[in-house]
Amino acid sequence: MPTNSLNLSSNGDVLFNSNGDIGGFQFNVDGATVSGASGGAAADAGFTVSAGGSIVLGFSFTGAFIPAGCGLLTTLVLNGDATGLSGIVV
Repeated sequence: MPTNSLNLSSNGDVLFNSNGDIGGFQFNVDGATVSGASGGAAADAGFTVSAGGSIVLGFSFTGAFIPAGCGLLTTLVLNGDATGLSGIVV
């Protein structure tokens, strides 16, 4: 997986590879709607993750961050067949 990228798997897992700490994220899910998100590094860091429609937004009210590295960012509950992610802001 390329550095500084996000990838959506068919089961709703959003994987990340980042060479810098992640203080927040936002992206659109193409081809599906999202009704929830849980787990992964976002949950481990205490992030609030809001998912609705096709938009996912994750951030910390306390200034926490996800350390640089790679792994599972969060797992989405998808309705429909997602084709990918777009509008990615980290």
